[in-house]
Amino acid sequence: MKKNVPVVLSIAGSDSGGGAGIQADIKTLNTMKVFATTAITCLTAQNTKQIKTIAKVPPSLIELQILSVKEDFKILAVKIGMLYDKDIILKVSECLDLFKRIPIIIDPVMISKSGNQLLKPSAIDLFKKEILPKSFLLTPNLHEASILSGMKEIADEKHIETCFTRLKELGAKNILIKGGHSNNEKKVVDYLYYKKKTYKFASKRYNTRNTHGTGCTLSAAISGNMAKGMDLIKAIEEAKRFMDKAIKNSLGIGSGNGPLNHFP
Repeated sequence: MKKNVPVVLSIAGSDSGGGAGIQADIKTLNTMKVFATTAITCLTAQNTKQIKTIAKVPPSLIELQILSVKEDFKILAVKIGMLYDKDIILKVSECLDLFKRIPIIIDPVMISKSGNQLLKPSAIDLFKKEILPKSFLLTPNLHEASILSGMKEIADEKHIETCFTRLKELGAKNILIKGGHSNNEKKVVDYLYYKKKTYKFASKRYNTRNTHGTGCTLSAAISGNMAKGMDLIKAIEEAKRFMDKAIKNSLGIGSGNGPLNHFP
């Protein structure tokens, strides 16, 4: 009987298509041999082509999910995904105060690949005030980093450094800006601000449209690696290796943006 399995809590939305959100987190963590517990913030009816509707979970039920998990499991890392609106943000922020000295990895999910708002524009300022300062690691893509920092564009390394400065002023401790949306056709470069230094993580860009759930998967993989006791640099390096395989072997199922292969 094994009792020392690392445990992660994922607080995120449900993707009925199985490629992103809670489903992607569970698949990622299971593949890494990390036990996934969850608190679902929203239910979505979606597939690889579109999100048809979003239904928020009552904040009181989100809180009860988190408290139920915390009282019975030794949580070693928390991963945050879709928060959607002000009510959910306030309740999750309150609950995060219970996780002292536990790394909180926040993927600031804002817009789906099909163009749906996963964080209401009216809730962005509250997200910056309540959630962002509680992160151990913030993992925005270029679009999300631009919105959070108030920058019109992030097109080069000078912009990246300016973005780091602005996000630090908002309370972010460590920041990983993902380069998947850049114009570089051959590689993807992610930039990390950590302990007053900037690090680069480069990986091959694959010619595939099946990239649904990349942000969820990467942040889940990082949280799983941290739950295993890795430092942040190692956790990101290992997560990037996992992502490379998951994208290279992505699944051409569905008729839209297919999912990654979480079991490469």
